[in-house]
Amino acid sequence: MNSRKYMFDYLSKEVSRLSRVITDAEKRLKAAPSGCVHIKKHRNGVQYYQTFYDAGSRREVYIPASGKDKADSLIQKGYDAKMLPAAKEQLSVIERFLKEYNPDSIRNIYASLPEIKKVSVIPAELPDKEYAALWQAQPYESKSFSNETAEHFTDKGERVRSKSEVMIANALGQAGIPYRYEYPLQLGDDLIYPDFTILRLSDRKEIRWEHFGMMDDPAYCLKAIRKIRSLEKSGFCLGMDYVFTMETSQLPINLSVIKDTIEHYCR
Repeated sequence: MNSRKYMFDYLSKEVSRLSRVITDAEKRLKAAPSGCVHIKKHRNGVQYYQTFYDAGSRREVYIPASGKDKADSLIQKGYDAKMLPAAKEQLSVIERFLKEYNPDSIRNIYASLPEIKKVSVIPAELPDKEYAALWQAQPYESKSFSNETAEHFTDKGERVRSKSEVMIANALGQAGIPYRYEYPLQLGDDLIYPDFTILRLSDRKEIRWEHFGMMDDPAYCLKAIRKIRSLEKSGFCLGMDYVFTMETSQLPINLSVIKDTIEHYCR
């Protein structure tokens, strides 16, 4: 998953969690007995006293065994009184970060420069548009097509190997996701050609997307498994460095699956 998206999702969940913690603690404190608890060791056990401080004086009231619930409430009250400020402080820190952090601030400075000045600047970070353009402009040699291969073309006129790959390529294009089709990848001694190499702009990470379109063919299925194992042996982690979709003649891929994959892994 996109590391930046994961960070914001995690912090948003932390805001919700801490808000619940604070609300629950405030409710308990409001309902708690007055005073605090004093625990004394007594023979082989302990005794509980409800302690009051009035105008500089201290008064203790013994809590019998039948009043253990009151003693527990007072202990909880003491904990909540210490925990609540810490929870509020952590919530404030996260909310302030989410409000003030702008991951695009550095890129936007370069983007705002006049074109005549951009040519003289080496930017710390390129804006997404320029970065994507440079990434996609990199030349490479993909696999060739045999004469027997059916002709399938994407909306932008790029030739791919199947109708399903047309769907994937078009969906990526419509979503504004930069990609390279069959960009070569060296894995040890093996050179492979993942179907799509995706540039996830939010964190500038390359994600490989394999589509296995004939999983009801045993020989094809075996080849697909070997390809996945080769990726994993080379350190690629499913869901982080590569994803795959698959289909059979009875269970073809659909646009909903493709769009879900794009939303979850490619943004």
